[in-house]
Amino acid sequence: MSYPDLHEIPLASIEVGNDRARDLDPAWAEALSALIAAQGQLQPIIIRPIEGAFRKYSLVAGLHRLEGVRLLGRETIPAYLSAAESDDAARLEEVMENLGRYDLIALDRCHHLYDLRQIWLRKHPNFANGGGKQGGGKSFPTAQDAPEVFGFAATVAEQIGLSKRLINIAVSIWTGLTPQTRRRLTGTKLATKQTELKALSEESPVRQARILDLILGDDHPEIENVAAALAYIENGIQPTALEKRFRALSDGLKS
Repeated sequence: MSYPDLHEIPLASIEVGNDRARDLDPAWAEALSALIAAQGQLQPIIIRPIEGAFRKYSLVAGLHRLEGVRLLGRETIPAYLSAAESDDAARLEEVMENLGRYDLIALDRCHHLYDLRQIWLRKHPNFANGGGKQGGGKSFPTAQDAPEVFGFAATVAEQIGLSKRLINIAVSIWTGLTPQTRRRLTGTKLATKQTELKALSEESPVRQARILDLILGDDHPEIENVAAALAYIENGIQPTALEKRFRALSDGLKS
């Protein structure tokens, strides 16, 4: 999407909503601030006027750039004005802008692709309501190979360069993880590895919590991944040093 005009906007005029497609990573924002200080801000943020508020804007895309500039103590930031006419359109801008970047970790990518699916279904209510192409009252299936999921994936994959299989896997991971699990994963190594997220998403909510207790807690520093946690839960067996090295090598090849 192209934006005709670039504006210099006071940071104090920009509001950041709580429901972001991507959470703030303070370490990345700090690193980005150093890059901006050294080479300038190469990519403006995207904002949207807040209806009924004079010269007030909500952030559409560029949370880490905004925080990076704030850390530098600057009072204004280069920004494009979004032409989005609805919340869904603004969310779509945010998601597509982030998907086009290379710094998304696995958990964020799953969240973005889930959001894309939800927006697509709202734009195609016949699928969400069970109508399908024939309008015959087909029930809304939840299987990974459901027709409407393939329809979504085929539509979006062409735009973002992902296969429908990868999109469906990402959506399945995000919906399989409980909200509490997603919150606990933020800022961890597990959040960067899709293979770990997939394995975790396939467990029950109770098991997800137990697995994260083992991996993220202090009592078992030798348990570093989902497979090791499951082995301990099921057998009470801690992995040997050789098993840990093998799993680390295997994870490295898969990630």
